[in-house]
Amino acid sequence: MRLFLWVLLILTIAGCKGEERQAGAVRVDLSYATFRPGCLTLTVSDKADPSRFTVEELETAETPGGRPPRGRELTVAVFRQEGWSRDLIVTLDASEQGCAVENRRSVASQTQEAQVPEEGVVVVRLDLRATDLDDDGFVRTDEGGTDCDDANAAVKPGASNLACATAQGCEGTFSCTAEGVSTACVSPQTFTPWYKDVDGDGDGDASAPLISACTAPESGAVTTSGDCDDSSPFVFNGREELCDRLDNNCNGQTDEMCTPGAWREILPPDGSSSTIWRAVAVHAQGQAWVAGNAGKVVHVAGTSTKNYADCPGEWISAWARPIDGRVFLGSEQGGFATHALDGGGCGGHYTGNQERLNGLVGFGDGTATTLFAVSGAGRIFRWNYPADPVLVTQVNSALRAIHGTKVSNLLAVGTMNGTPQIFASNADGSQWREEALPAGLPSGLTLRSVHVVHDGLAFAAGDKGVVLMRARGFWSELPRLPVATTDTLSMVAYGRTALYVAANDETVKRLVNDAWTADYQGAWTPTAIGGLGPHEIWLVGFRNTVIRWGQ
Repeated sequence: MRLFLWVLLILTIAGCKGEERQAGAVRVDLSYATFRPGCLTLTVSDKADPSRFTVEELETAETPGGRPPRGRELTVAVFRQEGWSRDLIVTLDASEQGCAVENRRSVASQTQEAQVPEEGVVVVRLDLRATDLDDDGFVRTDEGGTDCDDANAAVKPGASNLACATAQGCEGTFSCTAEGVSTACVSPQTFTPWYKDVDGDGDGDASAPLISACTAPESGAVTTSGDCDDSSPFVFNGREELCDRLDNNCNGQTDEMCTPGAWREILPPDGSSSTIWRAVAVHAQGQAWVAGNAGKVVHVAGTSTKNYADCPGEWISAWARPIDGRVFLGSEQGGFATHALDGGGCGGHYTGNQERLNGLVGFGDGTATTLFAVSGAGRIFRWNYPADPVLVTQVNSALRAIHGTKVSNLLAVGTMNGTPQIFASNADGSQWREEALPAGLPSGLTLRSVHVVHDGLAFAAGDKGVVLMRARGFWSELPRLPVATTDTLSMVAYGRTALYVAANDETVKRLVNDAWTADYQGAWTPTAIGGLGPHEIWLVGFRNTVIRWGQ
């Protein structure tokens, strides 16, 4: 005879009409909520002899999806079995796994004592609660369950395709921690050391390690660390030696097997000693455009020159497109022009204002060319060639120069009422903000030149021997030129150790070990300096002079 029966026995408890109930019973009202038990059992034992017990597996009705409901109420009746005492212990227990699983783990349990009456019914209430917030069928670990991430239904015992990424960017899968109380993303991948690569040449600085991880911890990070000068993209481990007074390949030697470089004059590209070259635009090895007063525009290739007489204007700025050598020009009357190497005329564009276009820089691959120019009236122009130039904005400054290696790192320099100013572009060149400069700069200072090496390094220079350096977003002052009255008219930079300025004292100066040394001394005033890199530098100026440094 079974000790207790299912709901059907409620009728027995209530008795039949006209009949006296023969024995007392315990009515057990059962309920659970907030989880879906895989197995629900009711255990009844004799308090006087616990070895006498019986266990009933209580079937739970399944939902349309084939799962037990998240909450339910049941009622069973318990009768005294022959040979047992009237004092019983009644236990309701729930587990995640099905009843057929051995050693299943209990996640909720409640026990009550009850005495079977000789007649009538005694009611016992048992109610279970367990937490399964994500409703994946598994209870959280701190309540005895096996779900170590109760906020993610995909994380549960036996789940597959639990791909994740660790904090170090490694591919892995979710699993419980050793303590079994939380979720960890575990990966078998081996960490890789990462290093900063400020100059963007693909080789990192061993003195600037980041973290060991499976993926780059920041944009531009690299896994190699042989760069002995992370300020210059012309220096990194394994690079070809360029003969430029730098240790390009980081082998501890400079210009090994190179003949010494020198400044050499190009044959005067124009017959008049009164010609003043105001701009130089280098576009290929040994090739550059020079432009100046009275419509003078000349292309230099090696030692030969070609004069283009169809570009009237007083040209003071220039940039040449590397892919085909096309030159773009800015004049002191507010005019733009462009000319191809193979002729075709010098097409012109006018800004609508009589103002000096003091600086011009471009970016192009032959299919799309974008240039930016600045004027002495503080206007900044954008020229999406072949469309006409358009005004982007006007700042409260007499702008003198502009440069960048891409639109997002463009810088423009100038002055307003004797106060030096530097403006930085946003990502697309549509907005410009003034940057903070170091304290202690002399009054009456005009910045006349700027050169961006890469995102993390730029230089600016101007009157009274002042030279500034921008490293990782902040400006500081470098040692001033030896004579305080010396003004920098133009500059070029290819790293912290490859910085050249053209000065009004008829010299080109180079910064060596934080001291300025005269690298070239002429009998004429240079006006513009440019180049392909530290291995080839061009200089132009008064007296129809064009010179080049290199092999």
